[in-house]
Amino acid sequence: MPDNIAVTVTVGEKDYLGKIPVTFDGGKGQTTVKTITCTLTRVDGTTQTMTLGSNKGDQIKLDGTRGTGSLTGEADRVQVSVLMMNGQTYKIADVLREYRSRA
Repeated sequence: MPDNIAVTVTVGEKDYLGKIPVTFDGGKGQTTVKTITCTLTRVDGTTQTMTLGSNKGDQIKLDGTRGTGSLTGEADRVQVSVLMMNGQTYKIADVLREYRSRA
């Protein structure tokens, strides 16, 4: 993504319920964002897609896999893409989030 239109998001740690927060941090290109799409791919292969607002501080929570049974320690994948007003799409995040155990 070119620096003059760069925007960022923060993909937080998965909580004890398996929720993964995604927060829009803004950036130089904030006013040129059309849509922000967040896609979660769970350990079992199922997906969830949500749209994140384009105002700084907007947040969604994705429903990740809870770390129980045979899935303990496995990681969910969160990918965030931004569609700009000019029609270009950029992937701005691609992270793995493991379930946080009490241990």
